[in-house]
Amino acid sequence: MKLDRNTVIGLLLMALFAFGFTWYMSRKQLKEAENAPAQQEQTVTPPAEQVAATTAAPAPSTDTTVVLNTNRYGALATAARGEEKFVTLSNKHVTVKLSTKGGSFHSAELKDFTVYNSDKHVQLWDTTNNVLDLVWKRPSGEVVFSDELFFEPSTLSADASTGAAQVRMRANGANPNQYMEWVYTLEPEAYIVSCELNLVGLENEVFSAPLAIHWNITGLANEKGISAERQKSSVFFREADEDRDYLSEGSGATKTLELPLNWLAMKQDYFSAALIAESNFDKGAQLSVLVPQDSAHTKVYDAQLPLAMNASSNAQAKFKFYLGPNEYNALKATEVEEFTNIIDYGWWIIGWVNKFMIRPLFWFLSDYMVSFGLIILIVTVIIKMVLFPITWKNFLSGAKMRVLKPEIDEINKKYEGKDPVEKQQATMALYRQTGVNPFAGCIPVLLQMPILYAMFRFFPAEIVLRGKSFLWAEDLAAYDSILDFNFNIPMYGDHVSGFTILMAISTFIYSKMSMGSQPTMTQPGMPNMKVMMNIFSFMMIFFFNSMPSGLSLYYFTANMISIGQMWAIKKYFIDEGAIRAKIEENKKKPKKKSGFASRLEEAQKASQARLDANKKKLK
Repeated sequence: MKLDRNTVIGLLLMALFAFGFTWYMSRKQLKEAENAPAQQEQTVTPPAEQVAATTAAPAPSTDTTVVLNTNRYGALATAARGEEKFVTLSNKHVTVKLSTKGGSFHSAELKDFTVYNSDKHVQLWDTTNNVLDLVWKRPSGEVVFSDELFFEPSTLSADASTGAAQVRMRANGANPNQYMEWVYTLEPEAYIVSCELNLVGLENEVFSAPLAIHWNITGLANEKGISAERQKSSVFFREADEDRDYLSEGSGATKTLELPLNWLAMKQDYFSAALIAESNFDKGAQLSVLVPQDSAHTKVYDAQLPLAMNASSNAQAKFKFYLGPNEYNALKATEVEEFTNIIDYGWWIIGWVNKFMIRPLFWFLSDYMVSFGLIILIVTVIIKMVLFPITWKNFLSGAKMRVLKPEIDEINKKYEGKDPVEKQQATMALYRQTGVNPFAGCIPVLLQMPILYAMFRFFPAEIVLRGKSFLWAEDLAAYDSILDFNFNIPMYGDHVSGFTILMAISTFIYSKMSMGSQPTMTQPGMPNMKVMMNIFSFMMIFFFNSMPSGLSLYYFTANMISIGQMWAIKKYFIDEGAIRAKIEENKKKPKKKSGFASRLEEAQKASQARLDANKKKLK
């Protein structure tokens, strides 16, 4: 029989249909067979004697699920069956939801804070990607996770003296003297959840290998600008008797700790979910942070924390969870050492300035003023007033250099194309003769640097500015935008920051005023400072475009005050004629070379001698 094309296609389709139908029915029957024992579990709870009997001698009516659970979970096999329910603990600051499946946190919601451009409260993690469980290894070699077990919640209770809400989550064994229990206590006026882990009658079940707590969460984007938020999100931690440390911010990182761990915080910019041990976690903790590929999540955090628990009939471990904002007073209230350093105010003197000067000043003014934009302006004025004596010294040094500029220009012209060492020696001789210190202007600048850099670290770290608006900036803790693009410009962004533009323009004007009358550096290899300052002003547009608008507002205000100070001092307070007269008087009584100047001149001569000797050898 000859088969045409249509007949062949028809036969193939019939064969494919028959194969698909057979596969579907076999899968359906298999699934029904798998679900049958599960349905029995919901309605039948065999006593412990029956479990033991069926494990020893299977019978036709044996509950195979119970047998498997006993093999895997041992004394806690009966806790492997159940239905997930939720228990809620709440105070005026935070709402914590606990799940009976695993007996641990399902969600943590902060009532005092909302997501950017939304009325939803801040959630500390994505509830679909959240694990907190105890991991142990049974004598049989099975690795068990507590989030596979179902816990029975106790009735909510409250401490009569403190008002703290408490609930017990217990995974019961067949023997009433064998159980695993989490006890959670939410303090009434804080972001602290105290936690107690009790392992009762399980000394032969869970201690054949070291116990560990596994905590994995995925942070949700809560701020304006996911890139900036990720830059300030990471795992912060403190090893025993060490300073606070952290994994890489802005990228993924993994670390295994060699010392016992005191605490860790899964920091998400302005908020943290932290775990604090009453007694340190054992050494060997593994911490990691990953950057997800989507824009809805900040980081994926993971911690494997070995527990230093003894195999006793009533083994116990105590912890505290901090679920709240990275606000200095709230972190300090925990009384945990180094915990306030979750807020990265900067290193050493920078952090000291922010903690004990800038931050208290902001919070003090916030008690009397509503607008944080005005508070920034006032703080800027106060800082510039405090720094004014240093500023005065700087301007005075600049005035002296302006008076000497014609003579320095003559030296530059005289030694043009000649030995640069001789020109430098002649310049230093002029400074010595006139009593002018060319480095006098550098010292005031160096003294101002800690405060200038402290402000650079303060604004991205301080939660008090979060959500506060000023003029067109809707959030002083995030970038402002006067123009949005439908595309992203590399190294710049998808918007134009108005305060950044103003800051860059004011920086350019200030640099023009301050550098315009300074001697031009023409030595080989030395950069032209005027050009460098122009480039710097331009680059600030790119660097600060996605920085907090409060920071750009501060620098813009500081620049405008500096411009006003420079104009007023030059016009009304510095008499360059008097400075010229003083310099001429100093020329009549030239100073002796200082020890430093003599050593510098000798070093220059020695260097020139070596250079001349090398030239002769080459010839």
